[in-house]
Amino acid sequence: MMGFVLLWLFQDFLMVLLNGMHVVPELFLLGVVYRLLSDGEGERLWAIWTVFVGGLIWDLRWIGIPGFFILGNVVVVMLVLWVWNILPVHGRTLSVIFLLLEASQLLPPLLPVLILGGNAGGDFFVWQQICALPAVSFCTYLYSKRLKDLHG
Repeated sequence: MMGFVLLWLFQDFLMVLLNGMHVVPELFLLGVVYRLLSDGEGERLWAIWTVFVGGLIWDLRWIGIPGFFILGNVVVVMLVLWVWNILPVHGRTLSVIFLLLEASQLLPPLLPVLILGGNAGGDFFVWQQICALPAVSFCTYLYSKRLKDLHG
């Protein structure tokens, strides 16, 4: 749990440091989804509550509207859990892992696009995806390395 707090604080620090000059990817949510996919088949309710609390604090810190990012975060975790649970074990390929990790970067930043609309929201969304791609790729690499260690 402490790792998620540190990840949230790091993401917040980057937001303050860059002061709106550059887009910061959703590192906190990416970390939760990565751990969710890396864990065994144990209890996963922790992920929903973790992103709920993290989203609430993020909303109060940056947006001022409680529920704005909570909705996006919880929807991502529920979507990832649903897809992960309907896939057979042999269908959980690195491509699927990449897509599920990318979902954590697609849905929450899509909220400003829907609210702001037009070109301003679209530019924000595109830059968010470009900035998030290295983090998603790195998590996919870590997952593949973990699989090699388990099976190799």
